Amino acid sequence: MTVRQARMYVSRRGRRLATSEASTLELTRVQHWLEDPVRRGVPSGAVLDAWNFFEDLARGLGEVHRLPQQSAVHDSAYEKLFGDECAAWTPAEQRAVLELITAGVELWNSCPVSVRPRSRIVFDSGQGVPR
Repeated sequence: MTVRQARMYVSRRGRRLATSEASTLELTRVQHWLEDPVRRGVPSGAVLDAWNFFEDLARGLGEVHRLPQQSAVHDSAYEKLFGDECAAWTPAEQRAVLELITAGVELWNSCPVSVRPRSRIVFDSGQGVPR
């Protein structure tokens, strides 16, 4: 989905994006890399964005336990990813990144999708009580 498509999607539902600055994740590029990480070059920007997104998603859903526990190997791999130095990853670092991104994709795919969300609950201003 492009930013324009996202804006149109929310506009049709009577909403606005939370920020005027929007960007998209290139999860297709990440998925292609995951399918054959040995033969494909690491799309470092897309993987970095995905890593950050999956961590935020996991925290937001209270599902941090679904991602691998971060260790020094993850920290080192992240620093190299941030510096676009993925070619210098050790096998352990590459494995750590692959495990984290794969778990993130699984988390993303498990998220419920609401095509037509409807909420009839109206809250009393300041009371936080449905009426």
